[in-house]
Amino acid sequence: MLELLSERVVCRGKRVSLLQRTYRYEGLEFVRDVVLFGRSVAVVPLVGDEVVLVRQFRAPVGGWVLEVPAGRVDPGETPEEAARRELVEETGYRPGRLELLARVYTSPGYSDEVLHVYLAGDLEYVGGKPEPGELVEVVRLGVDEALDAVLGEPAADAKTLLSLLLLKHAGALRRCGAEGSGGSGTRNPAHR
Repeated sequence: MLELLSERVVCRGKRVSLLQRTYRYEGLEFVRDVVLFGRSVAVVPLVGDEVVLVRQFRAPVGGWVLEVPAGRVDPGETPEEAARRELVEETGYRPGRLELLARVYTSPGYSDEVLHVYLAGDLEYVGGKPEPGELVEVVRLGVDEALDAVLGEPAADAKTLLSLLLLKHAGALRRCGAEGSGGSGTRNPAHR
């Protein structure tokens, strides 16, 4: 039986905490570092047949990255509320519809982060509201063009690549009539 023996906070940052946990399993003790991040969202916004992306400065990689709009779920906020907020902040578009495509662990080897990936449709432009220090440029591309652009980066952003592939997968299932139990196939404005 796996047993958590101890947990201590090594460091607390603005957005993350680093813990060190000691476990015992079948008589063996081992230590694991764990980054606490919580929940986040990624949004695939569609305007007709185009995906709305952002080119954003990312300090950890020291450069600009082409991404789907995304962000952290704030305390007291649902993932859907966070998706709506992030989409307006980063792109200026407010979604009339949101559809959850997937929930995924971003990197379970060291982080507890769970990413909720949404498809956003029926967009209305209301003006962007980026956070202070958030440097973003809005880019609209066709789905295949967006995939090519993301894969053409020095390193692809994983959440964006996953989000675009989920969009293509969902569209392919709808075109084949292989709907899941959740819908009629009319919720994706790119596939009418």
